[in-house]
Amino acid sequence: MTTAKVSLGQGQFKLVIAIAAFTVALVFLLVFAGIGNATQTPEARTPVSVSTGIVSVQQGFKTPVNIFGLIESPKATSVSFDIAGQVFEVGVEEGDWVSAGDVLARQDTKRLMARKQELSAALARAQADLNLASVSRDRTVDLVSKKLESIQRLDEVNANVKVATARVQETEAAINSLLVEIEKATLFAPFDGMVNARFIDEGSVVAAGTPVLGMTSLDNYQARFAVPADVISQFALNTTVTVNVGESTVSGVIKQQLPQRNRQTRTVDILVTLNGNEGVRPGDMAILNGSRSHSETGAWLPVSALSNGLRGLWRVFVLSDGQPPKLQARVVEVVYTDGNQAFVRGALKEGEMYVNEGTHKLAPGQIVSLPSQRQMGAH
Repeated sequence: MTTAKVSLGQGQFKLVIAIAAFTVALVFLLVFAGIGNATQTPEARTPVSVSTGIVSVQQGFKTPVNIFGLIESPKATSVSFDIAGQVFEVGVEEGDWVSAGDVLARQDTKRLMARKQELSAALARAQADLNLASVSRDRTVDLVSKKLESIQRLDEVNANVKVATARVQETEAAINSLLVEIEKATLFAPFDGMVNARFIDEGSVVAAGTPVLGMTSLDNYQARFAVPADVISQFALNTTVTVNVGESTVSGVIKQQLPQRNRQTRTVDILVTLNGNEGVRPGDMAILNGSRSHSETGAWLPVSALSNGLRGLWRVFVLSDGQPPKLQARVVEVVYTDGNQAFVRGALKEGEMYVNEGTHKLAPGQIVSLPSQRQMGAH
């Protein structure tokens, strides 16, 4: 029993010795590995070749502004009859070109013509009554002069003549009004242009003012733009501008700048008369290029020169003045970017050399080298 305990104690002792020896060896291994890594400071690493640029600080910058608008015809209208009636004929189709005064459509005028005949008969009767009243007056005047008729009778026949005359004038006025309605039953083109819509076919009964056809003029189209208030000064009257319509580019002249500001959008409308209609149509989207000024002080850098920083900021690596050059991180704020270039403000100085690409592979304090003096100057 005693021998077994002694053997067990010796086995445990050997196990403890082995664990201790393993632990010491592991500690030495970790210490030497740490020392080896500690000696690999950024200063001791192989210099990394970087591409650079020169910081150019400026006061203020401009950003492009795209102003959207629509192409419209300077003259566009929906023509309609101003009297109610049945459409008898529509003489044009959509897409037809017409001249001012051309007949576009007609209404059925049978009722109007019947009314004209009725009024013509009434006029003939009124004129006959007037003739009879005039003859009666002449006779009465003769009798009064011979003391064969009273003055009162003369007054009566004079009144009859006036009544007959008024009836004739009234009937003539009714006929003239009817003639105007008959003329209005024919729809004429108000100007030279193109028929762009047809709303009514023959046989339709329309009320006064119901659109029958749509028309646009042959004059050069115009583009209407709602310009923000802070850039309206760039678009003075009679200034030549370039308008982008789809894949086409059209030049034009600013002819109108409306005096009133839109209450909802706070913009001012301008009208650009295009120099030609080729390749554009009313309703097309148009784009006018402008610029907006900003007062911030900073520098333009390529987006590739930026790397993620802290708290939503960005950092830029600049080269120190020493030899060999080392990287220093500068925190900047991006004010504006167009996807390729960024205007930044922060701890950058005029003339400093910055790394313009591959910043995600670099670290502060790292030694870098430049490919050549010529490449440095190129940036």
